[in-house]
Amino acid sequence: MCGARVLLTMSLLVVTLEFLSVSPVESCPPSEWAALMSFKAALNEPYFGIFHSWRGTNCCYNWYGISCDPTTRRVAEITLNGLTVGDNHRRYRRTKTVESGYMTGHISPSICNLTQLSSITISEWKGISGNIPECITTLSFLQIIDLSGNYISGKIPYEIGRLTQLTMLNLAENHISGKIPNTLINLFNLMQLDLRNNALEGPIPGNIGKLKKLNRALLSHNRINGRIPRSFSNIYGLADLDLSLNRLSGPIPFSLGQMSVLDSLNLKYNNLTGRIPKTLLASRLSHLDLSRNALRGPIPDVFSETSYFINLDLSFNHLNGLIPKSMALALYIGHTDFSHNHLFGRIPAVPSFSHLQQASFEHNQRLCGKLLKPCTDDLIHIHE
Repeated sequence: MCGARVLLTMSLLVVTLEFLSVSPVESCPPSEWAALMSFKAALNEPYFGIFHSWRGTNCCYNWYGISCDPTTRRVAEITLNGLTVGDNHRRYRRTKTVESGYMTGHISPSICNLTQLSSITISEWKGISGNIPECITTLSFLQIIDLSGNYISGKIPYEIGRLTQLTMLNLAENHISGKIPNTLINLFNLMQLDLRNNALEGPIPGNIGKLKKLNRALLSHNRINGRIPRSFSNIYGLADLDLSLNRLSGPIPFSLGQMSVLDSLNLKYNNLTGRIPKTLLASRLSHLDLSRNALRGPIPDVFSETSYFINLDLSFNHLNGLIPKSMALALYIGHTDFSHNHLFGRIPAVPSFSHLQQASFEHNQRLCGKLLKPCTDDLIHIHE
């Protein structure tokens, strides 16, 4: 919540700057200068001393980590990345203390007066703590929010969907909890969504397919439960979908295998059940990881001359039946893992398996052939 006292202080600062008649051609808008001053006051960063460069009224000139749009002179980006101290600011670096240092502080409600800010990038510091204030959702010009790799806790603001200009939302590697807000589906310009390595729970919004411009959805290593929404398949340009290391259950939607752009699908370490959809193995996927679930039934025998799998991992499930002979037709089969299932019969002697090791097939008690135990006539006749 943005308090009345903060708003009054900000208003007085803006009026003071306007009275000084700072040229709009040479300086960022007074409201943005005042907002950045509040942003500076909310954080503690004693190791690099980068905020020492935040002097004067022109936040578009030589303020470390600040970039402005060259045409509008609006603040376009805040980049406080601890690994990229610029040449112009090396005098502020404290080499001896940085090795053990970290950024501390919290995200103050005063951030919420950055009304023209179009990018916040505060990554790789490994030290910012506190909650994301609800009023960050009033920053209607935001295009990028990157708060990854910190100690931010609390919930994703429910009104996050008000930021309709947002193209990237990166809150990965924090301690954020609660549910993914249903309002997220209003971010119709969103292209990258990264919520990995948090403590999020509850279901994925069922109508997430309304994010038509999304090309990466990375939600792994949380506590997300429920079913995989079928609406994911409505996102034409989605190329990378990672839902691994969660608590998802139910069947895998067959429509995921009908997505023409999807290249990587990672569903490992969930509680998924049912059969592997034929569409997945007949798709254009090059990375498919379904390991460590509770999938049953045979591996669909649908490989073809267009099959190109750099990584195919079906291990640690309850799959049975023969290894598909159609895998001999595949254009390329890279890393493959069928281990820890209930497969049986002879391992096909096909060129695409020539590089594989015993570990790719082991712990299938009735599987035989190259790399494993010899096939007996009785075993072959029973299963083939």
